Amino acid sequence: MNIFNRNKNNCEECKEKFESYADLIHHARHAHHRTIVKCSGCGKEFIHEKDRLHHEREEHERKVKDRYR
Repeated sequence: MNIFNRNKNNCEECKEKFESYADLIHHARHAHHRTIVKCSGCGKEFIHEKDRLHHEREEHERKVKDRYR
């Protein structure tokens, strides 16, 4: 089940809208008892594992590659 849609601050489970993604994560954790995953590199939180993996690949692997150019 995907908890958010293209407007990533809307909960698909209950249709509630949030000011920020951080507010949506807090809501998902407490209202829907979702497990939140964290980036091991910076601690940023995500609702979906696929989003965490994409973030780590794009943000952290790119920084490592840029250091060796």
